[in-house]
Amino acid sequence: MYQWTKSYLHNRKAGVLVDGHCGRKVLLRQGVPQGGVLSPTLFILFINDLVPELPKGVQAALYADDLVLWCSEEYATTATYRMQLALENVAAWTEDWCVTINRERTTATLFTLSAKATPGKLTLAMGDTPLKFEDQQTYLGVTYDKRMT
Repeated sequence: MYQWTKSYLHNRKAGVLVDGHCGRKVLLRQGVPQGGVLSPTLFILFINDLVPELPKGVQAALYADDLVLWCSEEYATTATYRMQLALENVAAWTEDWCVTINRERTTATLFTLSAKATPGKLTLAMGDTPLKFEDQQTYLGVTYDKRMT
């Protein structure tokens, strides 16, 4: 199995085709073949050690290269604290493994029925980048709004 997986990932080359002219091919030393049938599974195996590092109370869902984190708490401040710890763990993991996260697409939503808890009073950041709070999130084609209606 190891040899088969190695041959799938090893010695891959890519070039750029512009106006019918092919540029010099370069050896790909990182990543998995885009569109490859095994690529999502291999990426999940790669990222799977991140999940056990999450703090107590923070859950995760992985699908291909999408990671969703959530925390359910009685108080929004407690959930925010736990989520910030989780974000710090994710940032440390990405630094250790030389992975880049698209911080522009990393957003947060506070799901609550309480009128007292508002995202304006809460802050989350990925490194030095504050996260944008949005009223809804879409994951795997399902849209969730902040009031869960």
